[in-house]
Amino acid sequence: MKRLATVLLILTALFSMMLCLNGCEPPISGPQGDGPDPQVPTVDIIKDGVTQYTVIRSEKSGNKSGDTQAAAKLRRLLKEATASNIEIMDDWEKDDESQNFEILVGRTNRPETALLPETLTREEFVIIFTGKKILIDGGSDLAIDRAVDYFLTTYLGYNVDDGSFAKSDLAIPEELNYRTTFKYPFVVYLINGSIKAIGSADRGGSNHNDIVRLISSLQGRMNKEVEKNEFYMYWNSDPQDKFWLDYISGKGKMLYGCAQEELTTWEEFWNVFGPFIKEAGIVAWDPNVPATANVAATVCSVDGYLPVRYSADQSSLYQWLIEQGVPVKLDLTNKFTGQGTIPDTTKQSTGSIKCDPYIWALEKYMDKCNTGMIAYVLDGASCVPGNYIYENGADPTPANNQLYSHDYYIYNECFFIDLTCVAEEAPCDDPDQPLGTDAETLHLILQTMQERNNGKMIKFMGFPPWYMKYTTHNNMGTILKPTELEWAFVEVISKYNCVKEADAAHPAWMTNASVYCQYESTVNSYVNNDPEESYVFDDKTRYFTIYMGDYDSSAWLKQHIPSFFRDPARGEEYPLMWGFNPNLSDRVPMIFDYVYENLGSDYIVTGDSGAGYVIPSALPELDTWTEFNMPYMDKFDLDIVGFIINGNNRMTKEIFEAYAKIAPVGSFHNDSSQKLTILNDETVYLHLMNGINPTDTSGKDEKGNPAPTVYEKMYDYAKNTGNNFSAYRTVVQSPGDVIACIENFIEFANAKDDGFTYVYVDPYTLFELALESGQGTHIYTE
Repeated sequence: MKRLATVLLILTALFSMMLCLNGCEPPISGPQGDGPDPQVPTVDIIKDGVTQYTVIRSEKSGNKSGDTQAAAKLRRLLKEATASNIEIMDDWEKDDESQNFEILVGRTNRPETALLPETLTREEFVIIFTGKKILIDGGSDLAIDRAVDYFLTTYLGYNVDDGSFAKSDLAIPEELNYRTTFKYPFVVYLINGSIKAIGSADRGGSNHNDIVRLISSLQGRMNKEVEKNEFYMYWNSDPQDKFWLDYISGKGKMLYGCAQEELTTWEEFWNVFGPFIKEAGIVAWDPNVPATANVAATVCSVDGYLPVRYSADQSSLYQWLIEQGVPVKLDLTNKFTGQGTIPDTTKQSTGSIKCDPYIWALEKYMDKCNTGMIAYVLDGASCVPGNYIYENGADPTPANNQLYSHDYYIYNECFFIDLTCVAEEAPCDDPDQPLGTDAETLHLILQTMQERNNGKMIKFMGFPPWYMKYTTHNNMGTILKPTELEWAFVEVISKYNCVKEADAAHPAWMTNASVYCQYESTVNSYVNNDPEESYVFDDKTRYFTIYMGDYDSSAWLKQHIPSFFRDPARGEEYPLMWGFNPNLSDRVPMIFDYVYENLGSDYIVTGDSGAGYVIPSALPELDTWTEFNMPYMDKFDLDIVGFIINGNNRMTKEIFEAYAKIAPVGSFHNDSSQKLTILNDETVYLHLMNGINPTDTSGKDEKGNPAPTVYEKMYDYAKNTGNNFSAYRTVVQSPGDVIACIENFIEFANAKDDGFTYVYVDPYTLFELALESGQGTHIYTE
């Protein structure tokens, strides 16, 4: 037995050595030594595929419980290793006399269960052999799983990495009684997206926004201190959350080996995080002044107090937290009136009850916030029942209210705003403010950010919430349509060297970025494709390509890549051009690993305007923008900008020259007056026809009236460019639909018999042929 104990001590040491530094590596990654001491008497459990044993699990355990899953895993691997027909059963049929040969996983109703320790810590497991019963138990779901791995590894030579076995017969020591601890890995707490009830009852569905705001804010703070806390907080609310969790939990990835514990109810969540919430305390925001919700988020970014909407309703989250003893550390209620002097400052009121809180936060918190990032996200108006925006905007769910995005912004200690750039009319959420106050406040905040950041590019996180505010959509404005507001807004922020990450509807929100941004790449280098086929320009051929956009938003990238990059239509015949803004790699770096690992024959170019969305002609100067782009372009092997958006402005020689440094091969752009431009006989600039829909094949508009099909639109554009080259922009369309469109358009256009043949090519070939053709307007640097 001493020799057995020595072996077991060695095995325990190996367990610990297999742990990675961040606590996420599985403790068993291969065979543990040579197995049991051959001189220790053993008992055959399975020999030559024959066994008397049955795997038993508790009838009371649910299908997703740890012991049930561990029992199923044990039985599956035992069958695989030994070729036996070992069965698995619940303990509903009793064995009070201990007559049966059984492997008991977890706590069953068998009398031998009394031999198990009354309590086990979450990092302990035990394996006991009574002569007939084998007991396997642990202090947590993970511990039981580790116990099964240990059992299989020790007595069958199971290799966790490759799933192989060194033995086909199972024998165990006749006096096996083993209890050990292992280093518990970091935990990923999976927050169920449907958590909306407080206590044992729902206590009012209106609490859902408040709960998500609280959890996302806490998530930003907690995930910033992972090494200290030894856990991550992760929303598990949709299939994409699951997809990316699985990806970054894969072998060698960031969360490999981490324990995952799902929290599906408010009670479960509170049991884990209640102490952290009590320690953090509350910053109460005023539902009568919804801008204070963003101010509260700014406070959370810096001081860590958690934003909670004040409510006197006893069923509210606020009152429930107070009942639990959570302290209010800062109260923003009844603080702002839009008159007199702004509280705690010497500043005169702006005359706007909406803007005064931002001026207060500018004075009190701006100097403590991130100098290079600002959060543009909806304030609390669409979270307050009875508020005009809540009642008349889009469906006011936590997603539409962009609450899931708060984790990343708080993680990065951002200053939060929600203001319109339109000075010509009062905003719908503050119609009584002096005309232009929103815009003035926006300019003041951006100017302050620019000065604090010494003129460097600022990451502007967000997008005008056109579906809720500020545009003609839903009669929330009278001047600008959604796209018009988009361009006007980007032009304003570009003047302050802000580069936008466009969380545009829909999805206008982003879950779990405070986890994703900590991902470290496992790709040695990112290598884009080069075209293999070489064409010779033929003036009787019209060449075209299609831009797969719009991915200037991390939320859109996260949402669509899982399905689009697994689309079986992707292949060698029609290599596709994907427009991904490389600055998104700061927020969702794992997506770029996944894309380059699965690139196939496709090509990557940038999305809107380069390494982020700007209006180039509005920038104070172009050198800073060029410098911002270069590291991203070099890292991801990019030399084409997929879509320069310059608003309603003309592309200029200065812009062409700047982009030749960023993308020396060429760029596509939105200036329809300049179809094809060649700079220095080296760099190609081609207009990108905006917004074709590959599925628009009916020949009818939305009202059923006759309308051109997508093929007719593409053909009419191609024949009127004045050259042999055309490019078309799609927006989040699947590869299958785009490739079908390519094939059908070629057939449609060639059937016109107009003297031209229509050929699809990749962007590199398109630009190479454009240079060879001698067509277009040629300009040169002086």
